[in-house]
Amino acid sequence: MIIEKLKREDLPKYKSLIDEAFDGSENIDKYLKYDENNNSYEIIVLKEREEIVATVTMYKLELFTFSFQPTIELFNLAVKKDFRRRNLGKILIEYVVDYARDNGYKTIHLTCLESEQDVHSFYESVGFKKAQSRKYNLYL
Repeated sequence: MIIEKLKREDLPKYKSLIDEAFDGSENIDKYLKYDENNNSYEIIVLKEREEIVATVTMYKLELFTFSFQPTIELFNLAVKKDFRRRNLGKILIEYVVDYARDNGYKTIHLTCLESEQDVHSFYESVGFKKAQSRKYNLYL
């Protein structure tokens, strides 16, 4: 298995994984806006042969306020159903932690739905702590 930044030509494979993991996603046209040269975010994929079997997206916030800057925000951690229970999510989290440490980041954040108790257990098992904050959204 290899871990690498998502390549533009792999967008259909990536979308397929996201569709499977999250019961659908945006139209492929939205994915075509992806810029693999943008340094403020990275979509990391784990491949077995040429198949994308797991992914996580890192948003890098260099100027985040408070004393824990800079930080990385994680989104869309996903593992193909046939590849679950093989520690692939843990491997990706370890990759992100190593990246963060090597590049001077102070914290890693993520948001998880309250109803996803199994996912909460996973995140706690790899070192995340539940924050004492409440998330708010303003939909436009």
